[in-house]
Amino acid sequence: MKSLLRQTFEWTKKWSESRFSLLVIFLFLFLDASVFPLPTTVIFITVSLIYPTRSYYNALMAVAGMVAGSIGGFAIGHYLWLLSDGTFTQFARYLFNHIPGFTEITYFYAQALFLKWSFSILFFTIVLPVPYLFFSITAGAFAFNVLAFILSTLVFQGFRFFLLAWLIVKYGEGVKVLFSRNLKIITLILVLIIIILLIAAKFSS
Repeated sequence: MKSLLRQTFEWTKKWSESRFSLLVIFLFLFLDASVFPLPTTVIFITVSLIYPTRSYYNALMAVAGMVAGSIGGFAIGHYLWLLSDGTFTQFARYLFNHIPGFTEITYFYAQALFLKWSFSILFFTIVLPVPYLFFSITAGAFAFNVLAFILSTLVFQGFRFFLLAWLIVKYGEGVKVLFSRNLKIITLILVLIIIILLIAAKFSS
């Protein structure tokens, strides 16, 4: 994982000085929230560190891309699973019939859990290094309220990216040194966060 972060850091630096960097940020966040997983946090930090004064503009484009992409991902998940009358699509029924142990009862049980913990799950996406498309597609497949989902994405992801932007603007080179020289530590922290969240979810269920 450390090698992947390092490669992403170096690759992002190559295009971050382009005049199209804001558009690229929007595109990457859109893809990450809808159809293709990308290390968007690493990309955002790298681009912002090149020109720290642009960090807030980067955050604005990141949030806009995330919201737009999450709507697309939500639509994909919803229309793959559900028809307009609330019944299952042929795709969903095919999975029910061909995946052992995966039935309509299983779906409704998972849906109930997701709807119960949905806001907590979306809140933890602030720190979880997981592509947002998994959450947007899942929200659509489980028929989560679309307006609540969009608002949650806007608030939580807005907090995430503008906080990162503020840290970069305020501490500048300190953040750059920390990020570039301590990728191993950052990776370890991310893994620990995932473990803690999994343990907390187990004991709260």
